[in-house]
Formats: sequence, C-alpha cells, structure tokens
Amino acid sequence: MTTRTRPIRFLVDSTVVRLSRWLRFLGLDASLDTTESITQLLVRARREDRVLLTRRRGLEGSEVAQTVLLRSDHLDEQLRQVLSTFGLGAEPSSRCTVCNEELAIVPRAKADGRVPEFIYRSQSEFAFCPACDRYYWRGSHWQNVQSASRDLCDGKVESGENGVNSSESDNGT
Repeated sequence: MTTRTRPIRFLVDSTVVRLSRWLRFLGLDASLDTTESITQLLVRARREDRVLLTRRRGLEGSEVAQTVLLRSDHLDEQLRQVLSTFGLGAEPSSRCTVCNEELAIVPRAKADGRVPEFIYRSQSEFAFCPACDRYYWRGSHWQNVQSASRDLCDGKVESGENGVNSSESDNGT
C-alpha cells in the first residue's frame, strides 16, 4: 500500500450499494458508481485516487487502481473489513448520506421552515448539504448510527437499516 497524504476516498460499485451509504454514515468519502463496466470503474478509481470496493472477484489484484475485494455478503462484515483494512475510525454524519457531499454546520435559524416544526423546536444544531439541499440533525437515528459505529469498532454490530435523520428542503415541511 502507498502512503497517502490525504484521507482515503472510496469508490463503491453496484455489488455493495448499501455499503456506500453506511460508509457515509460513518463520515467517510464513499462515492457510488453503479456502472457495470469494469474498465470504467477502474479508470474512475484511478483518476479520482479512490480505492475501489467490490465483491467482483475479477477485479482482485488490479494494477489499474487499488481494489479491495470484500469477502462477505453481509454489510456488518464488509464495514468491519474496510475499517480494519485501512485503520479507520468514524465521524458520524459529517457527509450527506445521499450524495456524499461534506455537510456544513449551519446556524439554527437557517433550518427554520426547512425541517419539521417539532424538530426545529427540539434541536439546537443542524447540518446542511449544499449539493442536494438536505438538512440533518441529531435525532434518534443519529444515536443508532453512533451506537453502531462504536459496535463496529468493537466487532459487535449486525446488519441493520439504521440511519441519520434528514429532511429534503423541497418536501414541503
């Protein structure tokens, strides 16, 4: 492996779509590419200096781009493999779980009228995705992700559909 001067960035292919969202939940840069072209995946991974994460055995040992063959079909084991392979920790909710953009912490007043009223009244901090216009806050799903990330690092989590609460600004709430 080469020494990197910047954080590891991942390219996740169509064989492990759910993994991309969970890596984002954990604050990691994980771009999803569902193209079926192996050549296009490898070229993009190399061009963008991303590590390709896949279940496709034919990509194992590629010389075009760094590729990690995920051994398991189970999300929890895939996450553990990625975190342990690269010695990564987690900073839950620093990335948009939908588009992978870094979230910006915004003044509470900016969320007024853009999130459900009860959320606005009960929360004091909000993050915003400038790319897809979503707001995030630390609700019950935030605690679930926090717990899952701790458990992942301890090897205790099982696959689940926990997530981070969000609101799209164009949803009328």
